Amino acid sequence: MEQVASPRVVSLMRSPLFVGVVFVAIVVQVCGVPVLTLFTGGGTWDSALPPAVVVTLTVLACLTQAAALMLAASRPVLAMMATVLLYLIVAVALAVPNWASPMHLVIAIAMFALGTARPTSVAVAWAAFAVLGALVALASWAASLGAPAERVIGFLLTEGVSLASTSFAGVALGILWAVLERRAARARQRALDLEEEQAAAIERSRVAERGRIAQELHDVAGQHLAGLVSLCDATTELAPAHPEQALRLIEEVRAEGRYAAASLYGALGDLRAVEEVTHAPTPDLRDLDTLAGFWRERGMDVSVQVRGDLDLVPVVVSATAYRAVQEGLSNAAKHAAGASVEVDVIVDADRLRVRVSNDAASRARTDEAHLGLGWGLDGLREKFALIEGTVDATDDGTGGWLLSVDVPFAEVRESVRD
Repeated sequence: MEQVASPRVVSLMRSPLFVGVVFVAIVVQVCGVPVLTLFTGGGTWDSALPPAVVVTLTVLACLTQAAALMLAASRPVLAMMATVLLYLIVAVALAVPNWASPMHLVIAIAMFALGTARPTSVAVAWAAFAVLGALVALASWAASLGAPAERVIGFLLTEGVSLASTSFAGVALGILWAVLERRAARARQRALDLEEEQAAAIERSRVAERGRIAQELHDVAGQHLAGLVSLCDATTELAPAHPEQALRLIEEVRAEGRYAAASLYGALGDLRAVEEVTHAPTPDLRDLDTLAGFWRERGMDVSVQVRGDLDLVPVVVSATAYRAVQEGLSNAAKHAAGASVEVDVIVDADRLRVRVSNDAASRARTDEAHLGLGWGLDGLREKFALIEGTVDATDDGTGGWLLSVDVPFAEVRESVRD
């Protein structure tokens, strides 16, 4: 497969400004000293052509050689061969080889473009072919003048070494540039692949979380709301003949609605966090007052006590602990209607401890075991396992419930560094 030139090299070679700068830099060196010498009368003229003609043709050759670099973007071999040929025209056809030496720089630029656009072996082979051809042409011209062999050899060593060194230096730099460009392209591609993998992983996590929430919503709608309908039907039937029993059933409807609301609040809160994660900051322990206020507005007796500096708690630990408090309050609302709830947060130098405890419900229910799926606590344990924390949920022996979490900071910081 043919190698493609670097886009930056292509853009540079096609720039008229680049061609103009190269032309000016070369033509000043090629014609500056000879023209100054001729017009000041400091030298002799041996060529059959008038000086003005030779200077004009040389300037045109330099301009054409610089313009040939624009071909390097699409036809690097042709561009390189054109720059070599134009150099030979000035050196051999116009018989001013001492003028043409600065044109080696343009050849080196074309060789650089060749090195970036072709495989190493191909670029080196073309460079060797062009340099060897140029040396043969220079040797043949020098020999045709009848100069002694030692002068021909000296001329070839001087001009040939300059041409060869600049040409192969240009090819080598082009090859190095191409290698570095390919490495940079691979690094960019790896970064894009990792970004796509991360986005896919996040999306898979969000899909899984939405699925869990959908199941919880289904449980709330299918169980609690169906119970509400059944209780309302029974109340309607009992009301005419047994008003006292109907009033008790209405109280059951009220309690069942409270449990359903608590479940829906927790599930919809999770769904909002999943869907709007990029639009709102993730709540953490610093938002406990807002969370407690929500439940106080709904009749729950909630107290919050924080000991220690919450700013010392790592962000991931604080957000996960907030989720534990949220789960504890939701469970208290579902299973312990009318009970007071205490939230205790203790921040030590190296660990976080959170306790959510509630008293016994003011009125027992016979269907408590069917009010939830148990997914909340299982999900919490999975979340805290990721940060080396523990979750414990137990009956306190008096009808109340205790949810406690414990997270050592050192373990979290070590896992983040790893």
